[in-house]
Amino acid sequence: MKTSESEKKEIIDRIVKGEVFSKSEMLRKLLLYLFDSHKQNLHVKAINIAIDLFQREGDLKENDETIARVYIHKLRTKLTNYYQKEGQNEKIIVEIPKGKYDLYFRIPQTKINTKTNIRPFKIVLLILVPILLFNILICWHFGVFNTQKTVSSIWKEYITEKTDVNLMLANPFFYTVRNLKNDSTFVVRNFHINSAGELANMPGLFPKNEYDIKESDISYYANNNINSLPSLFKALAESDNKVQLKSGANINLENILNNNTIALTSLKSIGIFHEFLDQTSIRIPQKNGLSLLLINKSDTIKYTALKSYTDFYTDYAFFIKLSTPKGKILSIISDSHSIGNKGLMELVTNKNADKIILQQYPEYKGNFPKHFELLVKVSGYHEQNLNTEIIHFQNLN
Repeated sequence: MKTSESEKKEIIDRIVKGEVFSKSEMLRKLLLYLFDSHKQNLHVKAINIAIDLFQREGDLKENDETIARVYIHKLRTKLTNYYQKEGQNEKIIVEIPKGKYDLYFRIPQTKINTKTNIRPFKIVLLILVPILLFNILICWHFGVFNTQKTVSSIWKEYITEKTDVNLMLANPFFYTVRNLKNDSTFVVRNFHINSAGELANMPGLFPKNEYDIKESDISYYANNNINSLPSLFKALAESDNKVQLKSGANINLENILNNNTIALTSLKSIGIFHEFLDQTSIRIPQKNGLSLLLINKSDTIKYTALKSYTDFYTDYAFFIKLSTPKGKILSIISDSHSIGNKGLMELVTNKNADKIILQQYPEYKGNFPKHFELLVKVSGYHEQNLNTEIIHFQNLN
């Protein structure tokens, strides 16, 4: 809608006669000057204001243009004050756009009559809110908003329980035997001796008056255990708990009882964890430390997994997860000699490991046990394209 000249004159008159401009004579003169220029369709510049308003007598000074800009800024501010106070109900807005010195007249946007619109809005709100809440409840019930990742039952306690995790990388126990007569020394690794205590109680194979026997400081970690670590770290990546990597020499029974523990070992270096096998049906024969036996409740042999020296690319590995006397979780992962742990870890760190295992054991009806024993046969060449076959799985709860 176009503003008439008479309407423009009326609004200018009200502004200059109003309370806001009553004490600003220079700003009133400037506003009237700009209005006269507007009526004559003249585009005003700072130099025009400087000459016409500030230098009617005398020569133009260098800073007069700057003074003109300052007064234009003050006039903009004064006009804003006018419309915030006594000019709130004016139907015409007078303004000076930034960067310009000309007056502009515009009609303000029509205000929405909130009194006439509030009732329909309330009605719509009353209808939509119950519908929205109902849909939220439905989505929540069916888990639409459940963004939490599904945690594998195999590693659940290590990820969800607020307790540190001992990750033990087994190293075989070595001891030295020095011949006192000729001062020759050799290093021994004995499957049945896995600690300094067991060494002290060792049967007298070496007479003490002829041999000096001491614990060795040799540290050896088998490649088949080290190569399994990346998969294991990936499985524990979602946990906020501190994972403490320890060697077999730096962990004792007290550590195991007071922390959730994962032992990555082999039959040759299972050490202190050997005694926990009594809670399972898996046994390691004393005469052949590289074979595994499965026994039934009557202690008779159910299955024998024996390393074949003619088939180096076949190995056996087991995963035992059980509870300690203090209610902590202990997982023992062990193989016989080469690729077993690698193949086993590829299986149990698979995101669908629970389903893969339970597919072979429908008697569990899809409920993965908290404590279990798992025996696998792994075959492959140079740890590539490993084939892992599940031989045995049983609930230990």
